[in-house]
Amino acid sequence: MYRAKHRVDKKVRYGKLRLYLLIFLLLSAIIFIILFKTNYFGIKSIFVNNNEALSDEEIISYSGIQINENIFRIRLSEVKDKIIKSPFIKDVTIKRKLPNKLVIDVIERKKLAAVLYMGIYFIIDNEGVILYTSHDIDDIYVIEGFEFESFIEGESIKVRNEDRFKKAIELCRLLEKSDLSFKPKIIYNNENIILYINENFKIKFGRGENLSKRFAAFRAIYNDLISKNVNSGTVDISHDGYPTYSPFGE
Repeated sequence: MYRAKHRVDKKVRYGKLRLYLLIFLLLSAIIFIILFKTNYFGIKSIFVNNNEALSDEEIISYSGIQINENIFRIRLSEVKDKIIKSPFIKDVTIKRKLPNKLVIDVIERKKLAAVLYMGIYFIIDNEGVILYTSHDIDDIYVIEGFEFESFIEGESIKVRNEDRFKKAIELCRLLEKSDLSFKPKIIYNNENIILYINENFKIKFGRGENLSKRFAAFRAIYNDLISKNVNSGTVDISHDGYPTYSPFGE
């Protein structure tokens, strides 16, 4: 009697297990069909945020995403790798917004200066990454006098005297943050970083040590000279002593 009841209970449990398994497989099939075999999760909209240098269309083109493509078939890491190939993109975040939207948030690189080499301007950001090249420039800081080792769009520019070059970029950043309206030329010559306000008005920063302090001194001297209608000569703040001014240049 006990054995017969035990066999019945075992059959019942086995039958329930088969039923549960069947229900699970059925639900899995339904979910799979909804997720991958219908248009419900087909991408209908792609939103791009925080872009200025590149248009929405350009960024979407870099992504390789197609409208109506299934939102779950997209590998976000691969899309990120594609977008970040653009020299203008520093970082990107991609999010799914169910059921059928994607949101792309980008951090762009901003052009800071143009490095002149053999008649070509290499437009760089504040980290020295090359954004693009041009034969003409407008309203941007210009850096000259450095010897190149390599230059590839989307990568940091390589120069022989890297430390001085970084100081030249730092000087551009200080100018960008200041209230000075002009876009001077920065020339590296004989271990000396020289800022040219115009052909007859230059400021010597030396090797660029204590650059923030020396830049503050330059601004004070420049404002004083301009208030006296002086727009030529040489200001030397390349040493740790008192700055000097020569009206005749050097």
